[in-house]
Amino acid sequence: MKKIWYLLKCPEGNEEDYVKEYEEAAKPYRGNMSVLQEAIHFQYQRMMRYKGQWHLEKRALLPGYIFLSKSENAESESRIRKESEKWGESPRVELYEILYLKTLCSQENLIEMSRGIIRHGIPIITSGPLQGKEQLIQKIDRHKRTAEIEIPLEGKKKRITVGLEIYGKQ
Repeated sequence: MKKIWYLLKCPEGNEEDYVKEYEEAAKPYRGNMSVLQEAIHFQYQRMMRYKGQWHLEKRALLPGYIFLSKSENAESESRIRKESEKWGESPRVELYEILYLKTLCSQENLIEMSRGIIRHGIPIITSGPLQGKEQLIQKIDRHKRTAEIEIPLEGKKKRITVGLEIYGKQ
């Protein structure tokens, strides 16, 4: 059965709480296929320097947003739309957009830190989820050890920040 994905806006910093809340609210209705099936909060790893050392931390990939899915069944589109309003969901998200994000993620919907070098002004990623996807990189901040990449979301390109350590320049 096909899933329908939605993007839900929530207060920044409370994404994990909202995911747990939606999952708890949906438990009694698991037999009803039009009710929430999955709630996702995407995160990324980045390096932060404090107390004189570098630490690996998790941050929200899309601060203030979580993704919700429901199964598409024989019900009419108007019924699904009515339920969506009840749940307070934002626009529908296409399946390919979710799959695109999931291909960058490891387990637990986390985009791990990537590592690479810069050769002749061009980034070459040697490890991590950005390996082979260098064309996505729009901007690199070597001091913060992050990169901005473009992903498809809501039918347009959206810039997000991910962790990238550049350990050499040739």
